[in-house]
Amino acid sequence: MPTLTKRFLDAISGDGKLRIIADDDLPGFAIQVTPAGKISFCIDYRIDGKRRRKVIGRYGRLTLDLARKHAQVELGKAASGEDPRPGKAQSGDTIGSLFETWMIRHVTVHLKPDTARFYRDIYAAHIGPRFGRRAPQSVTFAEVAQLHAGLKDRPAAANHTVTTLRAILSWGERQHIVRFKAGNPASGHRRYRQTPRDRFLSVPELRTFIADLPRARMDPGTRRALMLELLLAPRGSEIVSMRRGDVDLAAAIWTIPAAVMKSNHPQTVPLPPWARRLIGDAMAATKGQYLFPSPSGDPSLTAARPIERHALGTALRRAQRPIGKDSKPAPRKKTDTWVFDFRDAHGDPNPITPHDLRRTCSSYLELLGYSDVIRGAILDHADSRNVTARHYSAAELTKLKRTALLDWEAALRKVMAGDDPFSASIEDDRSEEAKMLGLDDPDNALVPTDIITGTSPD
Repeated sequence: MPTLTKRFLDAISGDGKLRIIADDDLPGFAIQVTPAGKISFCIDYRIDGKRRRKVIGRYGRLTLDLARKHAQVELGKAASGEDPRPGKAQSGDTIGSLFETWMIRHVTVHLKPDTARFYRDIYAAHIGPRFGRRAPQSVTFAEVAQLHAGLKDRPAAANHTVTTLRAILSWGERQHIVRFKAGNPASGHRRYRQTPRDRFLSVPELRTFIADLPRARMDPGTRRALMLELLLAPRGSEIVSMRRGDVDLAAAIWTIPAAVMKSNHPQTVPLPPWARRLIGDAMAATKGQYLFPSPSGDPSLTAARPIERHALGTALRRAQRPIGKDSKPAPRKKTDTWVFDFRDAHGDPNPITPHDLRRTCSSYLELLGYSDVIRGAILDHADSRNVTARHYSAAELTKLKRTALLDWEAALRKVMAGDDPFSASIEDDRSEEAKMLGLDDPDNALVPTDIITGTSPD
């Protein structure tokens, strides 16, 4: 029996037969391969001496790591005598079975794949281990509050956990699968305050990031994707989903399909020279439809899958100096391969994420004088679709976005040449005043009436 790895799964193709391939590392965990080569994760177990099999989910919608974690939970149920497959898919006997039903009938039907992966991550990390085997009606408000409080040092994770559990149980109520006498136990919990992240790269950090990115221990496709997030400010999920047919290099346009966009509207992204070069290199390095194939497979395969969105964050985190237990930079070891050591004004670690690259682009576009409408159009922010934005046609917005992104690339070129195009001194301001007023010295210029005393100058 082989050990299931992503590389092994990506190499599987259909041979006209239905196959079950068991995992060598986790007994009971396996994959089911259809005659056409479609892969699903499953578990094999015994209940009352009878052998049973349960499909967990389709590969692609579910990652190998998440499937393995979910299989461990389900196999644990079987070991304790609980059947992980309770007869009907609509069963709400346990929160675990209700979660699977909710995912199959609601999430995967109405929401995006990234959202489905997010819910599975939250469930596998926090909800499943605590309540997965429990009947929904047995969970109390106090128990959910205890789970929420246990994550208070991670307010975003705490809030997402309770929100996800509330959504699962509310959906079960609406479908008449479960009924609560005292109301949904995940409702009514006060959310922790989440501090919005405002990190963006300073000019020296920009220079360091661009200059040292080629030395980072990550595959070329990941480097290109991170650089494009800085140059064009798309979301990471939009970059890794880029297909060969979405790009017209001759017209310098990348069209993002509505199915990929958070707003459910297609997005037209103008491509300045650096972006065109990066995308052209990606086209030359790959054969499949996706320009950023996963490095865990063979990028030369035409059926190669794209990079997972979270892989960009993982690669960037590994390229930065780790943080020690005292929240200070960890000592460097001989085996360390990181290249970035970003710190704040106090010398403490101040790492960046891929989303900070997107925020950096938007922040500097504001310094360059571009309005909320233009920056909102580039970022695809729904709240930018205001009255002012509606006065622009799609063609006009594309032209304005192109001008803004070209201006941003010009600024980055100056940064890499050692300049700071965003600094402005008092002398520069005074020179601009004199130029606009047509004066040699605006500070000593005569005025018609002294504003303070009300007297006329001599």
